[in-house]
Amino acid sequence: MVLDSKEVNITADINHHKIGFWSLLILAMLVNILGQAIHETGHKLVYQVMGRDPVWGFTKLVQVWDTPPLNPEEWTETSFEGDSGWLKISAPQESRTEKAITSLAGPLAGFLAAIMGIVALKKSTATTVKQIGLALTLSISIAAVLYYLRSASRIGGDEYELASLMNISATPINIFFGFGFGLCLFIAIRTLPTWQMAMKWLGTVFLGSLVTGVPLFFADSYIIAQIGVGNPWFQPVLGYAFPVFFVNILAFVGVFAWYRRRRGE
Repeated sequence: MVLDSKEVNITADINHHKIGFWSLLILAMLVNILGQAIHETGHKLVYQVMGRDPVWGFTKLVQVWDTPPLNPEEWTETSFEGDSGWLKISAPQESRTEKAITSLAGPLAGFLAAIMGIVALKKSTATTVKQIGLALTLSISIAAVLYYLRSASRIGGDEYELASLMNISATPINIFFGFGFGLCLFIAIRTLPTWQMAMKWLGTVFLGSLVTGVPLFFADSYIIAQIGVGNPWFQPVLGYAFPVFFVNILAFVGVFAWYRRRRGE
């Protein structure tokens, strides 16, 4: 792997303060939570701008399917390809265009966040900011590349919904985002000078994604159930169910604390 002088400088900055396994794992866990929050916030902002007042979980809009919620008048009934569901929004989306923009907003927000991680890696003068940028780009891009590699065998998801609304195949959408995230992943890995270092970062960031991502995915079912029965501890704060809002804030504060601690070393 041959690096130009600018990339050599970036690599030197990243490794100026060597990161141990546990420190990198903690960072990976924190940025994975934030990466997921960025994706979901992309969706949420469209709903919010259009006046739908959504309530969001860790990985999706709060929703139930097939079986009506206890208080259906507090939800908005919807359907998708013959399936009936209820969404925790104040009013239904009025057009296919609005629905398409909502579906696109999540992947696009994640893609922009991966690019911003590269910008921080390339442009920041602070070593710890470069490390955070690298971890963020790797975390988002690894998950996205694995997701899009399964696109041929997968039905559902933002891209499938977007394609259905646009009356086109989901293949070009999957290829566009898959290539984009793959390029971000390649650029991030290319800043690491040896395969051993690349494997350390990739393996640790992937492990951090699993450690946090799997619990967040399964937590949504419990959050939706608690919202359904009106538990006051699960009511929305700025459009997020309270536990989701709390965890996201903790992750942001955690990254800042990690930055302050590493900067002082």
